[in-house]
Amino acid sequence: MRLACAMLALLLPLSAEEPAKDPPAEGMVLIPAGEFMMGRAKTTRDDEVGMRPLILRDDRPYHAVYLDGYWMDAKEVTHAEYKKFVEATGHTPPRHWKDGAMPAQRASQPIYNVDWHDATAYCEWSGKRLPTEAEWERAARGGLEGKDYPWGDEGPSPQKARYNTPLGPGPVGEFKPNGLGLYDMAGGVSEWCFDWFDRTYYENSPARNPRGPDEGLYRIVRGGAWSDSPKRLLVSFRNWVRPDQKTANLGFRCVRDASEDAK
Repeated sequence: MRLACAMLALLLPLSAEEPAKDPPAEGMVLIPAGEFMMGRAKTTRDDEVGMRPLILRDDRPYHAVYLDGYWMDAKEVTHAEYKKFVEATGHTPPRHWKDGAMPAQRASQPIYNVDWHDATAYCEWSGKRLPTEAEWERAARGGLEGKDYPWGDEGPSPQKARYNTPLGPGPVGEFKPNGLGLYDMAGGVSEWCFDWFDRTYYENSPARNPRGPDEGLYRIVRGGAWSDSPKRLLVSFRNWVRPDQKTANLGFRCVRDASEDAK
């Protein structure tokens, strides 16, 4: 009987009801070890006849991935948080900070105009790292399998996410979180991931803790942004950017291995 119960527990889906643990840093959410289904579950006639746009085809095949446990920032890194990093390290501030000063009105908005190297430096300074593409997607799904968005299959709306607007990003956490307590996993700003991009990576990626190709020209970007159409808010949507690119719609959040808690 005990063995049967243990096996059942392993088969249960990821849930926001997992036992809470004290986070290693303020504002982090635990994503426990487990398996999830990664990529786009649904296919269309365009897929079958090979007419789906290339940029929308690299999120297949739908495949199982196992990840060790990790902590993720509940919200995107803000201007105010990045300011502390710049002041502590002397790191070059974003180009929209006039004379190197953070715009006070943007303090609660996600940081942007930072490239992959800037994001990596911030994460390392804070004792964390960038999420892998798989870690980002599992967290974004919020425990839902095969759904289009962090909240389910219903399309985006101005009540769910900030997207398709010329007004730029709003404050982090302005919309309801997903089932794991993570905010702005669709819209706001797109987010840097650790991995190099390879269009066919899913066809041969490892089943456990995939970290992307060993090399490449572009780094993975996930999540859609305030400037994007609804299609780019799909939780499976993969985008890619040169690691030295800085734009007004691209920021990041950090993760930390759960195994580090025991160190």
